[in-house]
Parts: sequence; C-alpha cells; structure tokens
Amino acid sequence: MKMHPEDFRRALEIITSNNRITVSFNTPVKDNYSNTHPILIHESNATVLKQLQQEGYSLSMTKRGLRVDKY
Repeated sequence: MKMHPEDFRRALEIITSNNRITVSFNTPVKDNYSNTHPILIHESNATVLKQLQQEGYSLSMTKRGLRVDKY
C-alpha cells in the first residue's frame, strides 16, 4: 500500500493532536531506503489509534513499531 499525500497529511493531523506520542517517518524496512514505513508509531494512547482506525487507516505491528497506512 502507498499513502497518497492527502492521506499522509490527515494522519499527521490526527497524530499531532496529541502530545503524548512518539513517531518516526520514512523509516527503512530492512535498512533499504527504497522500501520504507511512511509512519511508525512507537508510543501512543488508545484515542489516537482509535481515530486512525475510524478514518480508514491500517495499523500493523512491525519489529520497529506500529505501521500506519491507508487501505
């Protein structure tokens, strides 16, 4: 899946609405920059995760954090 720019911006709006979240952007999957996780959540509260899911974002756990994508 690949997020469109408007989906990425909306996810950022949701994520930045809370100040108790740790996130990283464009993190390589296996030290290869041709394949990246667009948004990885490392720490968050349930409200942000619930809102992302309600707006159609896919959340999947990886070794590096919770990957946010749009389906």
